[in-house]
Amino acid sequence: MKRTVFFALALLGTALLLASGTTPAVGKDILLQGMLHNQINVLDGDKDEIVATISTQGKKVTNFTWDPKDLDKVYTITDWGQQIEQLDLAGKKVVRTFRMGSGDVKVRALDIELNPANPNLLYALSLRQRWLSDEIVDMTPAVLVLDLTTGKFVKEIEIPRGCTNIFFGYDGSEFYVTGRDVYVFDPTTGKQVNILGLAHPTTTGVDPQISLNIWRLHDQSGMAMVLVGSQATSNNLMYQGYYTIDLRKKSTEGSMKLVTDIGPLYNQFSAVVSPDRKYYYMVLNKVEKRDFATNRLLATADVDKSYYTIQISSDGKKVYLGGGGDSILIYDTGTMKLLKRLDTPGDAVLTHFRVQKR
Repeated sequence: MKRTVFFALALLGTALLLASGTTPAVGKDILLQGMLHNQINVLDGDKDEIVATISTQGKKVTNFTWDPKDLDKVYTITDWGQQIEQLDLAGKKVVRTFRMGSGDVKVRALDIELNPANPNLLYALSLRQRWLSDEIVDMTPAVLVLDLTTGKFVKEIEIPRGCTNIFFGYDGSEFYVTGRDVYVFDPTTGKQVNILGLAHPTTTGVDPQISLNIWRLHDQSGMAMVLVGSQATSNNLMYQGYYTIDLRKKSTEGSMKLVTDIGPLYNQFSAVVSPDRKYYYMVLNKVEKRDFATNRLLATADVDKSYYTIQISSDGKKVYLGGGGDSILIYDTGTMKLLKRLDTPGDAVLTHFRVQKR
């Protein structure tokens, strides 16, 4: 009898906690999608339903990241790049804000990432301008290092122009900034230690490449994949390719690889590698499934409109299409059949769409 009463009370307590909305989101996967104005959607990967919408203080949510040691600590760029906010995912609220720039220096952050080796340091890839009384002067772009313990920016690492995203190697010893080319930096010294030439090829016989997307889609595989396009100098034909960054390796171990030609250039915008690294999936006006080792096309699926970004579940059984509107499509990766369509509150446009494995 006592055991039955205790069990009933335990169930009641759990129900009350869930109803309070202060517990972490449930589900083995949690998908986070930023919205155009001041919201982040939380999608339960078990139910494939939006279970929460978190409002930010600043509008224009763009890129976001989280503490790998505490998944409820989410950091996002808002206010058109001028502000970083810390969210409590469990409490569904903003807990801290950090303003970019000071004095006559205006700063716009394009992307942020935490150092896995020291999650108290947040690295913000930023554009900077000095606003004088009679002119606006462009400054050298930089990765600004924010100490989350003190709330102060403690380092500026100048980077080349044309970079839009930042990736950290999983051991925290290097970070990559990507754009026209890919540059590798030591986060401690701030020195550039490696490069993969794209617009300015570092490989003999390779034509200049143009990057086609701006998202970090590596969370389940540890393999970042960015699509590129180029024009062959031999016959003037356009073709599609990609480059990868294996974030489990160092750049000196061959973490970066450029694949220049998987077919004619056509409308595909972003790609994600499966957790077992056997397949990759691309999207814009259709979904493609390809063999990662051979690049062979295995299957395709139609979509109802353009989707800018694609994500994959931690078990590799589902892909999620987002961005470019107010809906999410979910496909079975085995059959490439549509499983579900979700209507979202607000427009995702070009904001991040990432998966947390819980």
